[in-house]
Amino acid sequence: MKLFWVWFVVGSAGAAHARGAFEEYGAGIPQRPAEQLREASCEIDVELRGAVAVVEQRQRIANPSAAPLAASLEQELPAGAQVTGLSLREGGAAAATAALPVDAESPSLRGAAPGVDGVDPAFGARLPGGGFHVILQPITPGRDVLVTTRYVAPALPRAGGLRLVLPGRASEGGAAPCKGTVRATPGPGATVRKIRVGSAEAAGAAAPLALGDKDVAIHVELAIASAQPLAWVQTQPLADGWSASLVTVLGPPQVKSASSRRVVFVIDGSRSMDLVGRHHVTKLVSRIGAALPAGSEVEAILYDRSAARVFGDLRPATAENLAAIEAAVGKRAAQNGSDLPGALALAKQAMDGARGQSMLVIITDGVTGDVDGPALVRAIGAKSSVVDVHAIVIDPGRTTSPGAAALRAPVNVYGGAYVEVPADQLDEALSAVDEWLRPAWLELALGGHAIPSEVRAGGGFARPILHRGPARFALTGHGEAKFTIAAAAAPTAPVAALALAGATAADFAGTAGPAGTEDPTESELILAEPALQKARAAHPFAGGDRALAVLAAAGRIAKSRRDVVAGGGRYERVIALDDPKPNLVTTAPPASRAAPSAIARETLERMFREQLQPKVYVCYQRALGRNASLAGTVYFQLRMGRGEVTEVSITGLGDPQLEACMLDAAYLMTPPLPDFSINTDDQTIANYPLTLQRRAEQTVIVLGDADSQSPIDIDAVEPGVGGRPRKVRPPDASTPLGNLRPSKSP
Repeated sequence: MKLFWVWFVVGSAGAAHARGAFEEYGAGIPQRPAEQLREASCEIDVELRGAVAVVEQRQRIANPSAAPLAASLEQELPAGAQVTGLSLREGGAAAATAALPVDAESPSLRGAAPGVDGVDPAFGARLPGGGFHVILQPITPGRDVLVTTRYVAPALPRAGGLRLVLPGRASEGGAAPCKGTVRATPGPGATVRKIRVGSAEAAGAAAPLALGDKDVAIHVELAIASAQPLAWVQTQPLADGWSASLVTVLGPPQVKSASSRRVVFVIDGSRSMDLVGRHHVTKLVSRIGAALPAGSEVEAILYDRSAARVFGDLRPATAENLAAIEAAVGKRAAQNGSDLPGALALAKQAMDGARGQSMLVIITDGVTGDVDGPALVRAIGAKSSVVDVHAIVIDPGRTTSPGAAALRAPVNVYGGAYVEVPADQLDEALSAVDEWLRPAWLELALGGHAIPSEVRAGGGFARPILHRGPARFALTGHGEAKFTIAAAAAPTAPVAALALAGATAADFAGTAGPAGTEDPTESELILAEPALQKARAAHPFAGGDRALAVLAAAGRIAKSRRDVVAGGGRYERVIALDDPKPNLVTTAPPASRAAPSAIARETLERMFREQLQPKVYVCYQRALGRNASLAGTVYFQLRMGRGEVTEVSITGLGDPQLEACMLDAAYLMTPPLPDFSINTDDQTIANYPLTLQRRAEQTVIVLGDADSQSPIDIDAVEPGVGGRPRKVRPPDASTPLGNLRPSKSP
C-alpha cells in the first residue's frame, strides 16, 4: 500500500435551522410558543470518552407570570443518541429528583388527592421522529425548575479524529445559547491536538461550547503515532454474564508532504449512469481534480461497451484540462454495455512508463456485468507498488452496487479504497472526499463480528457488540503487510444503552455470536428473553416502550409509591393537565413493498420483436451475400438492468461478421428505466434463440417457440439492494414474436 496526502478545503457543516420546541400551556391557555415561561439559563457539558460522547444538559425554566403554566420541551438528538437520565429540581429543593424508567404508554390520572399524593412533575419520552420530549406539569407562579437531561451518543471517526454534530435547539421564549464545555479523553495510542467547535478552534483537550439555533459540529483532532489502525474497546457488564462493548477502529491520517501524482480517471458512461446523473459525475471529477497537488498529471478513460481515452496522453492537472474531462463526460452519448476490463486495459497503457506513483480512480454505478474481481486485477496488470485503486460507486435511488465484490478485488490487491455513496447524498459526502482518496487498511475482520471490511486513512468506525465473557477483540487485516491488533481498553463510558437500543432476544440466545452463525430457535428465543429484560432493567434508557418519569415527592404515599415503581410495579401518571401535542413527531408513510424491476415478459417480447428482430434480419441478409447456405439457430444471452443492456453473448453459426453484426443489434436495444421509488434494483438475464434459414428466394427468421430452449427465460435476477439472488420465472408463453414475417428479400 502506498501512502500519500491530498489537501482539501472543506466548508462549514452546520445546518441553519433548529429542530426543537419550547412551548407553554395551562388551564384555559392553549398550547403555544413560550410567552410567559422563559429559559432562565442553559448549560451543556460534552465529554468524549474514547468514541462515546456523554452529554449533560441543564435547563432552568422560570415562571414569572401570575398563573401556573406547564411546559413542553422538545429537542432533536445527535445521530444514534440514547437518553439515559432525566432529573428535576424544583426551586428551593435541596436535591434533584431522578426519573424512573416506566412504561411509555402508562395510563394518566387527572388530579390528585390532597395530602395523599401529588402530581408527577416531569415525563420524558422519545418521539417517533427521533427527538426527546419532556413534559413539565404546571410550574408555580414565581418559581422555577431545573431540568437535567443526560444522553450518550457515538462519535464518528472521521478526518483523523472524532466528530459529533449537536442539533440546533429551539429559540422560542428568547432563549440564549446553551453554553458549556467540550472535553475529550481518547483511548490508548492517541492524544488530542485540538478541538474545533463550529469555526472556532482550541488547543488541548477542552474547548468552550455555545449551542444556539444552528447545528454545531464538534471535531476532536487526534495525533496518532502508529502507522497501523488503532482499536479501542469500552465495556459495561449487563446481566447473567453478558456484557456490552463498543469497539472503535481508527485509521491514522498518514500525513505526508504533497507530491505530484499521475491520476487516471476511469469513468462509466453507460446508459445506466443516466440514473446517477452526469452532473454528479462531473462534480466528483472537479472536486478530486481541484485537490490534487501541484505538478500532478491527469488522463481520463470513458467507457461503455467500448472505451476511449480523452487526451491520449497524461496532461497537467490544470483547470482547463479538468474542464475538458468534464466536457467529455457531458458530451458522450450514453450507450449500452459496461466493458470495465477494457477500460482498465487502456488505463494501464496510460500509466505504463510514468515515473512514480499512479492513482486509478474508477467512477461508476457499480453495474459491471458478469465480471469477477480477478479479471479486473488482470486488466490492470501493474505492480502493487506503483498504483493505488480507488473505486467510487454512486448509487442511484435506493440501490447498492451489484458489482461491489468485483470492484473491491483490485482495491484489495493494489491498495486504495472502495467508497459507495447514494447520489442524493453526494453533496454532503463530498466533505469527506479527502478520506476517499487516502489509502486504506483492507479485508478487516473482528473474530467474525460484523464490521466494515476496510478503514481509510483518517477514517474509522465504532460498533456496539453484545457478548458473553471477557471483552477480548482482535482486529485483523492488511495494508502493505498483514496485522493483528488487540483492542485496548479506552476510558470507561456508558455504552450499554448504545448496544441495547436495537437489541432483541436473538442477541442473547444460546447461538448468538459472530455474524454467520445459525439463527436461534423459537425455544432459544423464549429462554433468552429474561436476559434481555434484565439487561434493560439494569441500564434503563428512554426509547421504544420505555420512558422516564419524575414521580411526585409530596404526599403520604410518595415514598412507598416510588419504591413500588422502582421495583417494577405498575405505574400510573398523575397529571394536572392533559399532555400537549408534540411538534417533532414525524408520521411515516404507509409501508409499501417495492415491486420487482426485472423486465416483464411482455416488455421483453416487444423489445425482441420491435428492436432486435428487424436488425438481426438485416445482418442475416448481408451475411447471405457472402455465404448463401448460412443457416442455423443463434442463442442470445442478455444481461439487462437499470435501463441498460450491460452485456450480450452469442452462441451462433460460426460466422464472425454475422455474430458481430447481431451483437451490435442486441446492444442497440433500449430497456425501460426503472423507478426506484417503487421498484427494487434487479438485473434480468434473458436467454433467447432465433433460427435463421432461407427458403427458396425468401429469407426467414424462425422465432423461438414453446418447444425451443427457453424462448424467454429470466433465469437469474440479481438484486442490488442486498439479499440472495431472486429468481423470477414468467408463466409459459406462446412464441414471443408470433407469426411475424420479415419482408421478402429483393
